Amino acid sequence: MKETDTEPIKVEKKVVKRRIRRVETDNELALRQLRDAWKQISIDGQWFKRQIWLFVVIVIGIIVYISNRYAAQQEIIEEQLLREELQDWKFRSLTRNSELTFRTRQSQIELQLKAFGDSSIQVSNKAPYHIITTNK
Repeated sequence: MKETDTEPIKVEKKVVKRRIRRVETDNELALRQLRDAWKQISIDGQWFKRQIWLFVVIVIGIIVYISNRYAAQQEIIEEQLLREELQDWKFRSLTRNSELTFRTRQSQIELQLKAFGDSSIQVSNKAPYHIITTNK
């Protein structure tokens, strides 16, 4: 092999090593910046001890919020089921009403009487009488 063939490999190795060192220094820099930021905030154990009741209130609030959301969702589901059931009963009522109207028509009653052979009831040939009353 010629010496010129190995030179590009050596150059590439140097470039890779520099990039690795740069990444390592970037990571160290980020870690150092994070430590500095934590020191500037200066949150220590005493701060947590002073704020424990705030955390308790926040946790209780979250629990109450979640439980109320669940209860409200259950009520919405129940309301939807009741609306569907009401709609079903409305359709049933409408069907029964139309069946009753059909069966109580004069023509249908006459057909049923003829089918049973009942000849004692017949259609009147006279006009109905109107009785006039006065309410006092």
